[in-house]
Amino acid sequence: MSLIKILIEGRVENVYTKYLDGQSGEGNSLAKDGVTSGEDQTYQLLDTKNIYYNEIVPGSVGISSNHKYLDWITKNWSPTDVSEDGNVEHNLKEILLAVAKFDNEVQRLELKDLNQYKNIDQLFDALKKVGETARRSVDISDDVEKIYEDNRFVVVVPETHRASCYYGSGTKWCTASKNTTSHFTSYKGSGELYYIIDKTLPTSSPYYKVALNKKIVGLSEEFWDVKDSMITDKVDIISIIQNKKMLDEIRNNFGIKFEERIQQEKELQSKRLSATEERQERERLRRIQVGVEANRRRMADEWNPETTDNQGIHANALKEWLIDEGEWEGDTKDDVGVQIEILRSEMENDPEVIEDPNGDKAQEYGEDLSNLEEDLENAESVYDIIPLNDYHGMYEFEYGGAEYAVGDDESADEAAFERTKSLIEDIGYEGFSPGFVESHIDGDQVADYMEDWFYDDMNDRPEDYLDEDDREMTDEAEEKVDDIDGDIGELHEELEGLEDAGEWTEHQEILDRIEELENHKEEITEDDDSWEYTEAAKDEYVEGRKSEARDDPMTFLRDWGMEDRVSDFIDEDGFVDDVVSSDGRGQTISSYDGEENEIVYQDNWYYIYRTN
Repeated sequence: MSLIKILIEGRVENVYTKYLDGQSGEGNSLAKDGVTSGEDQTYQLLDTKNIYYNEIVPGSVGISSNHKYLDWITKNWSPTDVSEDGNVEHNLKEILLAVAKFDNEVQRLELKDLNQYKNIDQLFDALKKVGETARRSVDISDDVEKIYEDNRFVVVVPETHRASCYYGSGTKWCTASKNTTSHFTSYKGSGELYYIIDKTLPTSSPYYKVALNKKIVGLSEEFWDVKDSMITDKVDIISIIQNKKMLDEIRNNFGIKFEERIQQEKELQSKRLSATEERQERERLRRIQVGVEANRRRMADEWNPETTDNQGIHANALKEWLIDEGEWEGDTKDDVGVQIEILRSEMENDPEVIEDPNGDKAQEYGEDLSNLEEDLENAESVYDIIPLNDYHGMYEFEYGGAEYAVGDDESADEAAFERTKSLIEDIGYEGFSPGFVESHIDGDQVADYMEDWFYDDMNDRPEDYLDEDDREMTDEAEEKVDDIDGDIGELHEELEGLEDAGEWTEHQEILDRIEELENHKEEITEDDDSWEYTEAAKDEYVEGRKSEARDDPMTFLRDWGMEDRVSDFIDEDGFVDDVVSSDGRGQTISSYDGEENEIVYQDNWYYIYRTN
């Protein structure tokens, strides 16, 4: 072995002893496991010796054959400095990349001795002065589309969930979650994902990877940092925003890829604008018509409490409740009455009026009082309430932009019932609490429905479900055994006759025939085909399974892949009744605050729910 080789090997051993000895063996240094939950982190033991000899040493010799940078590389590599995705060598790769760049650019640097750089950040700062320096390179695989690359940025579009996980590693993006593909599929379906990777920032930066989600609907753009937080302050990513060439490439790619759908979206936006204008015009005309109808009701005094119909009674009940709750927007009779009393008191105590009761001042008071008397007559006008459509059997009104359903106890029950049924049609039973739904599955229905399935399953593999004691001999086998027993009986009689007659010549022959028949009988009884499981045992097994299904029907539906059939085994009316009973009518009828309000009007109870 040459002296140079001995010296190099000695340097390798000395550096290891100097910085890492005592941190390997069974693995005494700690590194992140890569599985994080909030601020919690789990740890795994890291074999630094293995990384040193298989990663650091080969990396060092790749830069300089005599390992002249090995000491600095090892000193600046921290075995506990790992990336968020658990990559324990990430810091090492950055160091090797930077040292290799230093070796190439050393003549252009002010400090030409690597040992003059105290840490990796100082080295990177120096290297940046001679050009953008990447801390990492980005490999491009077959299932990713590279859109753009310069000295600092790489922009890729993942085409598969696997690629999204790979290029999104180190982030908390839902589109890079290995547990589910649904988020990735959803985002790809609504537009495109562009992963912008900054090759110069450390992985500790929340912007070393930025996801740009370009949506077709609304043609919007959303930027997300590595923590999966939307970037609302674009100053944080000013280097991306100011990179016009990169953003132009992204937008051109998006425009070409979705040209037809983008044009459709622009047309839809135009239609939506027209539809909005049309709705506004319809609303304007509706309000004009509403005003005309309200004035007609007012002139005819249709909602006079003494003579009105059912709708008018409910409108008056709503008016009284609005006044009681302080929701009435105009003056109430009490308000106007107080104003009249105050004005009368002022008039009676006014010296000018006392001196000249018929003078101009008195006349002014009189006009003001007359106006207030008119206001008193028009205060609390029920005709300020606008009737709307029927609301599941209740009356619905609009007042001050708010909409209210009003009804008695019976109509409120009906509305709650119908609203809940409509909700089930819209969202299905899966929209309700799983425990609540499961408690309403009819176990008897499930058991009866699955009875044939239990029989078929058991008949296919009875040995898996029934015991040996549950078997009986088949009729055919039993008939054969009976015949053999009969033959054996006859032979025994014949044998007895021979013994009585003293004829022994055929004795052995008969015994042999008996033995032969006994053996044949044994073969039949030991043959599995001669036995079958009893119908009683089968019925007992199926009844047992049915009993289990009755006790826990949801488990059986899941086990048999019938989760989507839950609605077939629920009494909808009973379910609806229990929802209303459990949550209350307010939660069902009032889509605004879930509250049920009540008022007694003309000795009857009325229930009021805000619906918008």
